[in-house]
Amino acid sequence: MKPTKAGQTVDLEPLRRVLEERFRPRDYREAQELVVGACQEAQRLFGWVPPEAAQLIAEHLGVTTNRIYGLLTFYADFRTEPPGRHFLWICHGAACYVAGAGRLVEFLQERYGITGQGTTPDGALTVHVFNGCLGVCDLAPVAQLDHHEYVGLLSLERLQALIAELQGEAQTEAADGSTE
Repeated sequence: MKPTKAGQTVDLEPLRRVLEERFRPRDYREAQELVVGACQEAQRLFGWVPPEAAQLIAEHLGVTTNRIYGLLTFYADFRTEPPGRHFLWICHGAACYVAGAGRLVEFLQERYGITGQGTTPDGALTVHVFNGCLGVCDLAPVAQLDHHEYVGLLSLERLQALIAELQGEAQTEAADGSTE
């Protein structure tokens, strides 16, 4: 499913149906336990958790929107902004840092304003810089594209070419009216 974008009208009916069918708390304590699952459903449906969906979840479960946003901002896997068409995870662990990942992070900040996580202005790419390890340190600095393809020995030039390629795909799809 193509993620909804910021400013785009969100059809909450699919989420409303899922909440009615699967998230029916008997009391406040049970409602608290269902918050994570309800937010996961919203993200599955929309690609992120739009404000309207957070409000609907809060109303349905009888919890505050502060509770919902506290959870959404605590867990790194939840998105409160629309994601890009592609995901790029850049390793900033010790081996990758020593091999030059710091220069890549500086470039992303200078060029796109992305400090730790963010999306390019055209929506082509969401970047997440993390201090973990992808387990292929011999290819440092390394990144993972769309959760499955590794891009190793990632130089600044190679990163720029990759971003340009992904932005070109997004422009072509927009011109063609493609959705996937």
